[in-house]
Amino acid sequence: MIVTVTLNPAVDRTLVIRDFRVGGINRASVERVEIGGKGINVARNLARLGCDVLATGLLGVGDPHGIIATLAAQGVRPDFVRVTGEVRVNLKILDPATGAETEINEPGHPVSMEAVHALTERLESLASRCSVMVFSGSLPPGAPEDLYARYIELAARAGVKTVLDTAGIALRHGIAAAPDLVKPSRAETEDLLRTRIGSETDLVAAARQLLDCGARAAVISLGAEGALAAWNSGMWRAHPPAVVARNTVGAGDAMVASLAYALARALPPDEALRLATAHGSAAAATAAPVAALTQVEALLPRVLIESVLPASSSVRTLAP
Repeated sequence: MIVTVTLNPAVDRTLVIRDFRVGGINRASVERVEIGGKGINVARNLARLGCDVLATGLLGVGDPHGIIATLAAQGVRPDFVRVTGEVRVNLKILDPATGAETEINEPGHPVSMEAVHALTERLESLASRCSVMVFSGSLPPGAPEDLYARYIELAARAGVKTVLDTAGIALRHGIAAAPDLVKPSRAETEDLLRTRIGSETDLVAAARQLLDCGARAAVISLGAEGALAAWNSGMWRAHPPAVVARNTVGAGDAMVASLAYALARALPPDEALRLATAHGSAAAATAAPVAALTQVEALLPRVLIESVLPASSSVRTLAP
């Protein structure tokens, strides 16, 4: 079983506004309203991959948006600690004229230490029954900055592999706790390392630094440019197929789901990266909340994987 942990669930409301103007009057059409939060999105993608997956975290007692029911209907077992407060609403604006995506994310409802302790006990119980735990998304107001680090250490004591996908101070603390895999974006990596990634050489150096920071493996996602994966055994560069992007918001969560899947099944690093890249591309190319498995399978042979030689940033191509 794979467990996903979402401390700051959300409802994602997407508006389509042609020729969106900041400071002007804009007329919008609502494209969709979906349950969200990175860990919840990861869980839904894992269920689509056929995994036994349980979603936990912190969730308001009212649940007016039907997060529990939606997850159950999609093959995810919900097991949240219920807390006071409402789920935050994240607004995403898509401009079809320019292809630009604008995100406005609420911080979330403050949580109490009682809720944190209750979730800790829940995770201690679940750790004896799962193989991988995924910690995704932002921390809600009131949560300790090192909370993901504490949970990664909790999982490690139980022999559970861990995946971390967060940013800022939560990433800084979390990566020091030695997660089995960390997946920051290029911007999140630059923020963590206080550097600029402008070339392939910079990218390779940044991946090595992520391992030096504590991660056992790291995947830096690069949007339409693919990803770079670093394990102690080597590095691999993924180049995705060209797709028409319809919604890139959930692409990173799809990648994390495939990486967790790969960890649970002990797939080789290059295969894990190929699957994650194909899954992320499929997610970006669909308007649906979760890409169909057939879409992922169709893109798999079109992902180019290159092995980065340990002594330099030169590469050799592996067969698709």
